[in-house]
Amino acid sequence: MLQIQLGAERAADGDDRLGRTTIGCRPGMSEDEAWQAGRGVWKFNADRALSQDEAQIISTDGTVLAVAKITGITKHGDRYALEGDLLHGDARVGRPTPSPHLSRNPVTYI
Repeated sequence: MLQIQLGAERAADGDDRLGRTTIGCRPGMSEDEAWQAGRGVWKFNADRALSQDEAQIISTDGTVLAVAKITGITKHGDRYALEGDLLHGDARVGRPTPSPHLSRNPVTYI
C-alpha cells in the first residue's frame, strides 16, 4: 500500500499542476476532496508506486481520509500524481490507520 499523509489545508501554488486551489486536509472534508488533495503531485518511485494495489490518504493524526485502487500515474515535471478508483465508503475511512506513518516524508510504502 502507498500511504500519503496530508498536512493542514493551505492555498495551492498558482501553477498547481492538477488545477487545485487548496492542498492538504481539513476537518469534515469528503473522500473525494481528500483524494484530490492527496493524489499528487509528489516525488516518488514510479515503479514502486505502480506495484502497490492501493493508496491510503491519511491526516497527520493518522485518520484515514480516503482509500483508492491505484490504476496508474501521470508525470508532472519531476513529480507524479496517482490515478485511481476511489473506494467510496471503505470501512477504513474515518478510523485510525492500522499502519502508522513512520516516515518523515509525506509518501511511504507499507
